[in-house]
Amino acid sequence: MSLSPRTRLRSMAVATLTLGLVMGANSVAAATGAEEDPRAEVHEGNVTRCDAFGGGLLVSVGDEDQVENLPGLTFEGGDTASDEYVAVTSVPEGIAVTAIVVKGGPGYNVYVPGERGLTSEAPWEDLRSPVNPGGKIPTISHWFVCGAEALPPTTEPAEPTTEPEEPGQSEQPTEPEETEPGASTSSVPSGSMPAPEPGASAPANTLTAVAGKENPAADDLASTGLSSGWLIGVGAALVVGGGALLALTRLRRRSTT
Repeated sequence: MSLSPRTRLRSMAVATLTLGLVMGANSVAAATGAEEDPRAEVHEGNVTRCDAFGGGLLVSVGDEDQVENLPGLTFEGGDTASDEYVAVTSVPEGIAVTAIVVKGGPGYNVYVPGERGLTSEAPWEDLRSPVNPGGKIPTISHWFVCGAEALPPTTEPAEPTTEPEEPGQSEQPTEPEETEPGASTSSVPSGSMPAPEPGASAPANTLTAVAGKENPAADDLASTGLSSGWLIGVGAALVVGGGALLALTRLRRRSTT
């Protein structure tokens, strides 16, 4: 069964409309597929100086001309007429990059070495401007690099292992143990007497008295007016008398027998 010309036209119109809707949806999906670079901090507006990032202008590429303030800094891409990406491949030794700014569309991206996942040393690749309202990465309008001379590394002094003493405090010397008067601090074996030091007097014995008296018993006898000689005579008489008594007793026993 053949279709009428009117029916054919309707079918073609429906197919064309369907194809257009499909292609339009794909275009929108492609346009909104770009995402922001997580390594960059997005800003709205425009900027052309390094005042907010520290350091001075190292390299600046604009719409009309290119200004290189630092020979030796190399890069790839970044053409403001056609490129969407730029890569900084090397930086001279002794130079610290503080920021890389890429402007395109209504905003700009700020890349700081060592932050947000960006490496601290070059190369820095695939740097770009923010996604525009249409969901695309716009062509770069201008970009520049900020930096300064790198400061020498500082070496911190080693921390002391011991805490410093407070002012006025010091380690006190150990005081000797107190000993009673007349006690010797040296260790002497039991039953022996230490040898006197040269020039020192002999240690006092048990007959030495207090208050400077050498023999209190002798002084007491002297104070009564008696002498110890009579004691010796009495003792001798008792011995002789005892012997005589013993001899007399033996004689009497013999005579009785």
